Amino acid sequence: MERKSWQIPVTIVLIFVGILLTLQFQSQTRVLTDLSTQKTEHLITMVRNLSDKRTSLMEELATLENTLQELKVSGATDANIIENLNADLKRLSIVNGEKEVSGPGLTVTFSEYDPILYTDLVLLINELWAAGAEAIAINETRVNFNTVIFYGEVNNSMYITANHIPLSFPITIKAIGNPNTLDKGLTLPGGIIDNLALFQAFPEIEQQEELVLPAVEKKVTFYNAQDVGKN
Repeated sequence: MERKSWQIPVTIVLIFVGILLTLQFQSQTRVLTDLSTQKTEHLITMVRNLSDKRTSLMEELATLENTLQELKVSGATDANIIENLNADLKRLSIVNGEKEVSGPGLTVTFSEYDPILYTDLVLLINELWAAGAEAIAINETRVNFNTVIFYGEVNNSMYITANHIPLSFPITIKAIGNPNTLDKGLTLPGGIIDNLALFQAFPEIEQQEELVLPAVEKKVTFYNAQDVGKN
């Protein structure tokens, strides 16, 4: 049977979102296994936010699958289909951090005197996603589904890393989104900022009219995921 011209790009989009979903689940599992020493309320918050992110990706995948089915039975022209696919691919490339982006948002800055753990940064970033952040960077490292925030050690000295790169103070997290909504998401009573204050960590939060976030320095390469080529 002759393959329609729009089926290959549609399949690529579906596979891409499926990979995002799979890697998000793997990241969730990996992070949670490292948190045995964290407080119960912190763990509950992290599980909730990571689950919300995974649910969002699942909904995205379901939407694209429905679109595929609609395209199969509709009389849409190839030009319209390609236009819609290009829009989806552009949006997904932003989600994946492959493009530099700009827009309003806020910054959260930790000084060297703030006693923070890498898990504090993970929790804060998850809270920003939950509050509607559209793009996030930490010390000019773009955060996407493949970002790893953890610890490193040199000469018995521990430091926080992002994608295995040491983070030097001040550590600044930039998030693009509605500044007021992001601010309220972080400063809710009993939220992440209140929890940090219990440990004498007081990050500076500033709403910004314009932020520029870099693209990821190295695009993700998939070695095992292959297009199965099914119609």
